[in-house]
Amino acid sequence: MKKANYAPVYCALYPEIAELTREFGYALAIHGSLARDFDLICIPWVEKPALPTDVIKAITKKFAIKLVGENPEIKLHGREAWAISIAFGECFIDLSFMPTKLA
Repeated sequence: MKKANYAPVYCALYPEIAELTREFGYALAIHGSLARDFDLICIPWVEKPALPTDVIKAITKKFAIKLVGENPEIKLHGREAWAISIAFGECFIDLSFMPTKLA
């Protein structure tokens, strides 16, 4: 039997986080195994989505979670990756934002 993990916690959070990101113009997708952390990616879905920092502020205000660090890690293709700590243990969200198309 495999060791228990936080996947049930992550799954319970997804619907409300997805609704919140939609309000800011992003579609939200899950990627990864959910075994260690909750890998989420925000994909711009409207012409002018909100800034990632605005989405992060809304998420940390709504839930009992906090941002780890002040700046995102910039990944391949300009993707911004933010770490968000959930209030217990090694449970955290890795929230990425794909860049918007420049006009």
